[in-house]
Amino acid sequence: MTTLPADRLLELVPADGVIGLGEPTHGSANAFAAKMELVLELARRGKLSALAFEESYALGLQVDRALRGDGDLDAAWARATSVWRTPVIREGLGALRDLNRSLPPDRRIAFLGIDIKKPSLAAQGLLDRGHDEPPLHELAGGSDPLGPARANLTRLCRRLATGPEPSTGALARQLLRWIEAYRDAPELPDLHLRDRFMAATLLEQRPTNGLTALWAHNEHVAINPDFYGGPAMGQVLADELGGDYAAVGILCGEGMCRAVDPSTGEDDYRSVPLPAVLPGSTEAALAARNDSFVLTTEFSHPGPRRFLGWKIDSSAPVTQRGDIDIARPASDFTAIAYLPGSVADTAWVPAH
Repeated sequence: MTTLPADRLLELVPADGVIGLGEPTHGSANAFAAKMELVLELARRGKLSALAFEESYALGLQVDRALRGDGDLDAAWARATSVWRTPVIREGLGALRDLNRSLPPDRRIAFLGIDIKKPSLAAQGLLDRGHDEPPLHELAGGSDPLGPARANLTRLCRRLATGPEPSTGALARQLLRWIEAYRDAPELPDLHLRDRFMAATLLEQRPTNGLTALWAHNEHVAINPDFYGGPAMGQVLADELGGDYAAVGILCGEGMCRAVDPSTGEDDYRSVPLPAVLPGSTEAALAARNDSFVLTTEFSHPGPRRFLGWKIDSSAPVTQRGDIDIARPASDFTAIAYLPGSVADTAWVPAH
């Protein structure tokens, strides 16, 4: 049985549903490969309509143009968030582009960025559409509009958000959501706003004539009502879509991943050892089952599980793992795939 068996996953949601595909870290090459293999298999079977990604909506428009048309995929992906610029993901997107070229234009798989980050790209997108207002130039140039300029930007985006052109409205909403989450409410307890807004972007943009695969971290796809002060993205999607949404978590054993290690005093990505799997954890229980894929109707566990993102401090002692081991149950997911270990991914560098 493969780690992410397509046949079993297709049974979890209807043909036009959404499957959230989690990952145990933001730098495990084997987890990325398992997800990309599944995405490509669903595409080959004609089941997939869109790949939604934990990436800026504005950048997603550029990637979508490259995957479904004649845009430059390397140029677009070179602007992606650092955690996604890896060979495994870039090669998988290239394979998806090649598959799209064999399909009629109206059947090509779409790429959808759902994140509210990279406001400068959203501002540039509005400039490219003929909206020549000073706050957009300021933000596109890398400055953060303050005071009256931010108020003017907010008013402009509120007007554009309800306009007739869909991508213009979506770019304006991205900026409004970025302002609310990162400027009006930037404190940690409000981080759930990003998840709520990512869910809203997906719900607004997803096609309804085929399956959408959602690529994000475990804790974003999780059906969790209390993620830093509010519901995780997966909870919002489950509330809105009901049985049309399924969350698939991917957990792993020990090994290495690509991450930033604060103990080095440097900000570059490197191969970092994962914190040990503790006895009594969900990872330990899955390892004992010797099963690579389980439905949580068949597997119940109270947790904790490791929450590992783009930054992992290799010097953190076992006694100080409060931010690593989160007390969440296996029922946050519809199904869980388990990888015996983690293999560190590497950086992708464009050829030109």
